[in-house]
Amino acid sequence: MLSTRVMRIIPFRFILLLVFLLFLWSCAPFLAKPTSFSFETSEECKEFLNRLDEIVKKAGMRDASSVSVPEFPYLRANRFLASLKKNVKSDEEKREWVRWMQELDLESRKKEISNLPDQAILSVKIKDVEKIDRENLYVQVKSCSSKLLNDDQADPGFNEMLFSLAHVPDGYSFFRRAMGLYPLVSIPVAAVTGRSRNKMRSRFETPLDELPVDGHLKAFIPARKISLPEGDVREIIGRSKMNPLRVPQLDKGQEEKLVWSFAPILIQDVAASYDLIGEMMWREGQVEVDPEKPTVYYYLSHAFFKGEPILQINYVFWYSERAGERPPGIEKGHLDGLTIRISLDDRGKVFMADVINNCGCYHFFVPQKERVGQVLTRPLMFDAFVPQWLPTVAAAERLGIRINSGWHQVQRLISAGEFPSSSPYALMPYTVLEALPRENSRTESIFNSKGIAKGSDRIERFILFSMGIRAIGSMRQRGCHAIELIGKEHFDNPSLFDQNFVFK
Repeated sequence: MLSTRVMRIIPFRFILLLVFLLFLWSCAPFLAKPTSFSFETSEECKEFLNRLDEIVKKAGMRDASSVSVPEFPYLRANRFLASLKKNVKSDEEKREWVRWMQELDLESRKKEISNLPDQAILSVKIKDVEKIDRENLYVQVKSCSSKLLNDDQADPGFNEMLFSLAHVPDGYSFFRRAMGLYPLVSIPVAAVTGRSRNKMRSRFETPLDELPVDGHLKAFIPARKISLPEGDVREIIGRSKMNPLRVPQLDKGQEEKLVWSFAPILIQDVAASYDLIGEMMWREGQVEVDPEKPTVYYYLSHAFFKGEPILQINYVFWYSERAGERPPGIEKGHLDGLTIRISLDDRGKVFMADVINNCGCYHFFVPQKERVGQVLTRPLMFDAFVPQWLPTVAAAERLGIRINSGWHQVQRLISAGEFPSSSPYALMPYTVLEALPRENSRTESIFNSKGIAKGSDRIERFILFSMGIRAIGSMRQRGCHAIELIGKEHFDNPSLFDQNFVFK
């Protein structure tokens, strides 16, 4: 009797299960997430990506933090990756190098797609798809990127061609220099630059307690008090280099720990609201700084130290304007800011800090004295400017940056601890600036397609155009900082340290 009852129950349960599965299958089209609408050939994919590039360019939304590799619309390079090719030898290293350039392209395209106006998104045509949205568009981009890479890597001449084309042009215009009579104009500009350096050196040589204060000193300190022991930093750096290229590449957890651990203290002379750092925001179509939300933006970069790849942490902060009585009149204007770059050696120790205003101006080095054997002479250029040596940061303290009012020039780097007047600042990824939310729920980069911060024009561009730098004096995007008026140099040149110093 029992076996007969069981035999009757089993078929009934089987039928219920089958009906349930059929129901799920019939609902799948409604539950499924957007999928890629794959093109059939590589040529169709290449045409699609090139057409998307044209739409992005027409809309003025090109991300200038990296450059496209000609003939390979799914790859982009920066100065480090372009320079790294001299170290790439094995097949495994080549694959990793190409993968990195592919990721760089996808990151830029994601920002560009986010920033495109709705009408531009609707203008994208994909066969068999009546209407495309941003999510589906990015899915298609990733699909085509993978297809093109797989097909191209099967070509025996792929790496040779890619090596010859992976290049980042300099940020100087030969035409501007020729039209502006650069060889003649550079003579008085060099004299002015020399005097400016002497004034900066004098500022750094002034005793700390004698530096002028126009308002009151206020410290901006990291909101999170994370400070890793040297051993932990060394371990993170060591593990981050366990990849074919032996380049430090952090996961999100490692990145967060290091960024907070090395975040500096900003000691700001506050005389007016333009001396308060803040969060970048769109307000009535213009980029503004909200001083009620002190914020520092960060990004990672890489360079070479004695020929070996090392990790750098860049801290970028912004003011509403450069104003007051201290800055020259031609430098005053909407938006101002500073970038402090901390460079770690292969054991995770800080051996160098260097600083620029966000226009690329007033660059200087602060190396660890014990590491420097010689400052090299550069033909037809000024030698590296080293106004002070890197201070030894005491236990439980941080690197402190003393900054003057209005002009926002760095006056000193010190070891800083507790401060009587202080405000915590938040840390945010730099990518937020490149796709910043607007009031209408869209995003837009604060930089234009040439890497210039919108609304930050200066009179300097009319006076110093002969130096060949586009929109000179304006605030700039990462990857777009020309830092010398005489000669050519870039903040993101990965060989900047080795070209200027002989290290012990």
